[in-house]
Amino acid sequence: MARLKPPRPLDESDDRESFDCGRESMNQWFRRHAWRNQQLGVSRTTVLEDSESGAIAGYVTLSTGQIEREFLPKASQRNKPDPIPIFLLGQLAVDRRFQGMGVARSLLFYALTTSVLVSRQIGSFGVLTHPLDEEVRGFYRRFGFEELPGDPRRAMIVRIKDLERNGFGAG
Repeated sequence: MARLKPPRPLDESDDRESFDCGRESMNQWFRRHAWRNQQLGVSRTTVLEDSESGAIAGYVTLSTGQIEREFLPKASQRNKPDPIPIFLLGQLAVDRRFQGMGVARSLLFYALTTSVLVSRQIGSFGVLTHPLDEEVRGFYRRFGFEELPGDPRRAMIVRIKDLERNGFGAG
């Protein structure tokens, strides 16, 4: 069983080349774009590191964004600005060596808690993500994410107020 250090920001010296989550597109994004996006300030990548080997067990990225009001269910559109501010959970991946150990869940909890805490300062309707397939959709569904009915990209969202109601960002 891996012993993980607390979540921390990606560092330029982190070994991104040996990371392998089993999805080449996610591996390549991490290797080629994660650090550059962080330098540019367009997203922040947070990693979990194995305390023994120093290997990156997983990563998650957050940034801000917006969605068109029409993508929300009709009941959620009322009295909302257009577009609606959101947090974007752009990437979440776990290295094969650490899969099945709760790393994805830990990274998601970190991202959702961070989003709730930051939303108290800048305001946001929810956390949006674009799952790659049905298995990933199922993972997000277990944490309260719902499909946006009007979004052609089949994004999923969880509302900040629902996260707060479920204890994210408390105490």
